[in-house]
Amino acid sequence: MHNVLKFSALIVVLLVAYGCAPLPQAGLSSDPSSEKDTPNRFIQGSVSYQDQTLHFVESGTPGKPLVIFIHGTPGSWQGYQAYLRNPQLQSTAHMIAIDRLGFGESAGSGPRPSFEVQAQSISKLFERNQSPHKVTIVGHSLGGSIGYRIAIDYPHSVGALVAISSAISADLSAPRWYNHLAKLGISRWLLPDELNAANAEMMRLETQLDALELSALRIPVTIIQGDKDKLVNVANVAYAQQTLLHATLRVRRFTNAGHFLLWKQVDMVVKEILHLLPTQECNLEQVSC
Repeated sequence: MHNVLKFSALIVVLLVAYGCAPLPQAGLSSDPSSEKDTPNRFIQGSVSYQDQTLHFVESGTPGKPLVIFIHGTPGSWQGYQAYLRNPQLQSTAHMIAIDRLGFGESAGSGPRPSFEVQAQSISKLFERNQSPHKVTIVGHSLGGSIGYRIAIDYPHSVGALVAISSAISADLSAPRWYNHLAKLGISRWLLPDELNAANAEMMRLETQLDALELSALRIPVTIIQGDKDKLVNVANVAYAQQTLLHATLRVRRFTNAGHFLLWKQVDMVVKEILHLLPTQECNLEQVSC
């Protein structure tokens, strides 16, 4: 019994370690259908990728520049409710927040730790872009890391990237001790599916980041990072400054902030998104527009 209690306590540690999970903001409904009587209700939808379904929720103004929000690991679209409801963004952008493959209502796919697969599935949403502008990607934590892959793989469709508390260096992103522990059979049996999916992603994060061709990025990239982040090494910022040589890089660092800037600095993040939104007509076939 003593060993069982010790192992149970260890599982609690694992759950705490995965504190990067996006949580619904206080006072916000997690059910988009409950918005049906409001002027700016959320609209649910899905797109097909291979034999899987990618669930999303959208808000804002179709025809305006498209912003796609990507959550971390684990997580869901609900982590972006404050942004989907923001009046400034609603009037100036068409917004889509997703449940990545393996999570939320897209969980049926099971773990999909490949950045390439995640990018391919999210690229299906580019078809919903009704504006003449390229898409702006906003990603938190591992969602931002995937955002780099999307921007690299789809230069004709992606015009800007906001990476919040995100890893970019493979050398700074090796699995931690609790990731190896969570990989064990008994741990996988005890942990919820979303944490198993998250751990599968963390076990392959180093390899996925190593495959990024960062020199290919030639778009505006805004990095938002807290200097007290205990989940993503702050040295990722310096690495980005050394490697994103062809991108137009903008860095916002916060001395007393941790990993959860996405929710604790909403107004600032909104300001940075608005800063990147295109204002001039352009041809989507032009990589530089």
